[in-house]
Amino acid sequence: MTSLLPQRSTLALGLLREVLDSALVERGVVQGLALLGPTDHFWRDLATAELQRMATAGNGRAQAELAWRYVNGSQVRASAALAVQWATRSAEQGCGAGEAVLGWLLYQGHGLPEDHQEAARLFSLAAAKEDARGQAWLALCLLRGHGLAADGARARTLLQGAADQGMGEACYHLGRLYYFGEAGPQDFALAVRWLSDPAAADEPHAAELLARCRFFGRGVAEDRAEAVRLWALAAASGVKVASYCYGLCLFAGEGVAQNAGKALGHFARAAEAGIAGAMFSLGQCYHQGVGVGVDEALAEAWFRRAAEAGHREAQFALGECYAFGRSGLARDGELALAWYRTAAAQGHARAMIKLGHAFRWGEEVDEDKGAAYAWYARAAETGDVAAHVWLGDCLEHGEGTRADLKSAVEHYRIAAAAGDPHAMAELGRCYMNGLGVHGNPVRGEELLRGAAEAGWKPALKELERYWFARAEAFMHGDGVAADAAKAVALYRKAGELGHRRAALMLGNCHRYGWGMDPDPGGAALWYRQAITLFDAKVALGDLYYEGLGLEQNYREAWRWYESAAAQHEDAYVLYCLGFCLLHGQGVKRDSRAALKRLRRAANLGDA
Repeated sequence: MTSLLPQRSTLALGLLREVLDSALVERGVVQGLALLGPTDHFWRDLATAELQRMATAGNGRAQAELAWRYVNGSQVRASAALAVQWATRSAEQGCGAGEAVLGWLLYQGHGLPEDHQEAARLFSLAAAKEDARGQAWLALCLLRGHGLAADGARARTLLQGAADQGMGEACYHLGRLYYFGEAGPQDFALAVRWLSDPAAADEPHAAELLARCRFFGRGVAEDRAEAVRLWALAAASGVKVASYCYGLCLFAGEGVAQNAGKALGHFARAAEAGIAGAMFSLGQCYHQGVGVGVDEALAEAWFRRAAEAGHREAQFALGECYAFGRSGLARDGELALAWYRTAAAQGHARAMIKLGHAFRWGEEVDEDKGAAYAWYARAAETGDVAAHVWLGDCLEHGEGTRADLKSAVEHYRIAAAAGDPHAMAELGRCYMNGLGVHGNPVRGEELLRGAAEAGWKPALKELERYWFARAEAFMHGDGVAADAAKAVALYRKAGELGHRRAALMLGNCHRYGWGMDPDPGGAALWYRQAITLFDAKVALGDLYYEGLGLEQNYREAWRWYESAAAQHEDAYVLYCLGFCLLHGQGVKRDSRAALKRLRRAANLGDA
């Protein structure tokens, strides 16, 4: 399971990007009317007693303001009935402000039956009188076709009119339209212009959206510290998605000092508000014990809540829990696949790759190479780098598709260019062996070593195998002219990388003078590099016994012969042990034990 532990966590930043661009984390323009909140620029500084006096005297603007205060409970006890009463009296006088508020009540079903069509009619009347609220709320209806036909261009014009009158909510929604490219082209610079308008200063949602621009440098210079400040302000005003974003920044140490404990508190607030990403992050915290003690039960519970709320990372994480028996869950391949499918349906590339593996090797499903290839292809279409490696593997071996080495190399090349170490190793192997590309061992070795340095351990094994195979070819004249000196050079390249058989062969070359002058001392050094191999133990025993390249030492010879015999019952080694026992060389003389080993060696064919 992906961890959030690194200080500058790529997952945290990825989650942040997904949060900022996802419709799952905020209510959106569909519910935009409900987001406008209690603030209002209509006579808002007027004392309630004076407002009441003016409303009773028949002032339509005062009646509209009083109605709005009864909606929000601002300086008076909230009352839907009184809000309807005063808004109706104002609207009956043809006051645009009253028509707008009455329309809002009808739109929300607040004190009146919900009626979008009548609400839109009243907003239209108010907008015609250039009432800012009427313009803004009519625009929001036009954006989604609530109560009248959708008309994005007109909606943007109406919002512009309301914003020009200094209506903060309109500035926010206008900035939002430009940010997301709704009802027209996306324009981050214009989004920043309206979101940072002084009239929007009291709009926490505007601060939250402006923080996104600052964080990623959209339409304005990137400034993550400023983005964090804005998210903190919006979070303090109750914007839950801002709490989540602020928490992610605290967690990853982006634009603010890292503080996992403080991040946890913001995740919790956002999670309780229903933000699925925050639920997932809480699950990660409890799973990893970051900012809180490890609690697998709580981790699983938060993963599940987030997954059921539609968070694809959580769905994938839950699949991993079932696949590997984590977070207190028993291993269950079927449930793992079910969650992978759910995440994949939302475009989760790693889940697609998991499904590809399942179909390719018949894990919990019937083997279907074609389906595996299709899942890898879908993952690659999302831009996932690793998917290209698996596509290349299928194309190279003709699994689920026609074999095509050149296409395989191109997929390896795409992923390698993105820095994927697995892909670098596969591309390097192709260059080493001339698979789908002109052979180029120098380039191949460069790629394989780069892959190893990037953490792909099998890469060096690939180099070992290649140099050893080439050395064997030159030693035995297999497909090339026999050349022991070249073989020695290639055995050395493989041996220096840790290839044990190559080290053994280098020992033999030094010992017997194959492709070089005999050097028993060098032979002993290379045999020690291959000492886990049976033949290397026998050879080292011989060198000690004969005093070749080493000081003669029967005890050491006996020790290595005995170690070799424990690994493999071999006629020559049994003879050596019997001979030592017979003559008391390196071990106490024991004719009976010697006879036993010599008889066994003879039975195995030692002359």
